[in-house]
Amino acid sequence: MNSSDGVDEMDVASLAEACDLECKAAQGRDGRGELPDDVWKSYSAMANADGGVILLGVQEKPRGSFRALGLADVERVRKALWDNLHNRKQVSVNLLTEQDVDVVQIDDHMVLRVRVPRASRQQRPVHVGSNPFGGTYLRRYEGDYQADDEAVRRMVAERVEDPGWGCSRVRLFRKCLS
Repeated sequence: MNSSDGVDEMDVASLAEACDLECKAAQGRDGRGELPDDVWKSYSAMANADGGVILLGVQEKPRGSFRALGLADVERVRKALWDNLHNRKQVSVNLLTEQDVDVVQIDDHMVLRVRVPRASRQQRPVHVGSNPFGGTYLRRYEGDYQADDEAVRRMVAERVEDPGWGCSRVRLFRKCLS
């Protein structure tokens, strides 16, 4: 990775989608760039696993190859990302800092790189929407899979074992179950 003018450069040939990498074309209807709805499933899945990187403006082609499309309006996509990260109806917790979201240049195209950290035990399950049941995702191989109710209960139980989870929060969660 090289750096020029504060923008990292990457080579598309070095990309290989795996457990810790997800690529989204993110072109939108007008072709200027738009945050795709399914980005939140990847965010949830990576946060509930070991973290990972989401590249917005890169298209996955057949057989695991990639093509940089770029984003005509990177700032529009970045703003939509931050707006939604602070909306609890969209996603349960914002794990990102300013350093986790940056612009990289891939084959002369500007792409938004989102580094998703692993959520702490107290933050899991990270879920899409307001209900962890049905909104929690796990990353397996190259895909995002909806967590079953047992996996969600296990994550919540691990939270309860932590000193950071008091009785009032456990009662609130039990209300969600009934």
